[in-house]
Amino acid sequence: MALAPLHESLLGELHLRQVLEGRLVVVRGALDQLTGRGTVRRAALASVTSALSPHASDRLAEQGLEHLHRVAGAEQIRAVRDELDRRLRPTAQRLLLRFAQALPPQGRRLYVSDHLGVRIMPPQAAVRGREEELSNYTGFLLPSQAHTDSWFNTAVNSVNLWMALSRVRRDNGLTLWPQAYRRPLRHEGVRLLPDQPIGDPVEVELEPGDLLLFAGDHLHATRPNTGPQTRWVVTKRLCWGPPRYHPRATGWVPYLDPRLLDTPLHALAPLRSALTLGRLRQLARDRDRLLTRLRRSVTVPLPGGRR
Repeated sequence: MALAPLHESLLGELHLRQVLEGRLVVVRGALDQLTGRGTVRRAALASVTSALSPHASDRLAEQGLEHLHRVAGAEQIRAVRDELDRRLRPTAQRLLLRFAQALPPQGRRLYVSDHLGVRIMPPQAAVRGREEELSNYTGFLLPSQAHTDSWFNTAVNSVNLWMALSRVRRDNGLTLWPQAYRRPLRHEGVRLLPDQPIGDPVEVELEPGDLLLFAGDHLHATRPNTGPQTRWVVTKRLCWGPPRYHPRATGWVPYLDPRLLDTPLHALAPLRSALTLGRLRQLARDRDRLLTRLRRSVTVPLPGGRR
């Protein structure tokens, strides 16, 4: 596989319209610019201290976060991931707002997501045999298959912020298919159907602190980690313009109007997302699930053959 053709940019020169036109953009060192030098790395080490031990944290401080699998098993790595998610979640929205404020005028209003993805991918050998147990962590501890985010629940005009806490290598990173961008891909739910042209895959390399931006509707997948290092990434999302949702999405999540977040009208921040067909489809899905549960509860046989 070839390396992805990355376009480098500064935060103050970045235009999200170009990302949504299919460009893959990297901002070197952006994480430190947005959070303060070493802030997220310190949170990662604190998570190791809490979930494992101070000794394990000291080892990683010296050797690098990439060596987590050398001091932790699969269950402990999951505990570290969950602890880092807990630590970052209260401030993750502020990080996204600082990112939006650092951009030049974008020509459209930006909407921010509460989504937070803490993705720690150890080498395959570290989780081998635990795949069923960890299936709920697909995309977070286990690799995900090729997909676009709007097949799940995100807006078709969303932008992914993919922030590297550790070095991202070709053998443990992200795979994208740029030639498939905005093609009418056939899929069942969130599963890409076989035997259709998607072009050649490309892979990404990043240094700690780098920020990769790509459109959520890029076809992409987690690269199975065949290398010797654990890969740490944190992801956030925002929307360029009012959110629009895939008609066959399996779910729905709101994007928030940042102008309302710190005001008495903060409860109205998701309103623009709620006034969409995507929200109506989600309400219909919720209704159908509720009716299905009610029907099952009525038809369950009772002891003695009674209903």
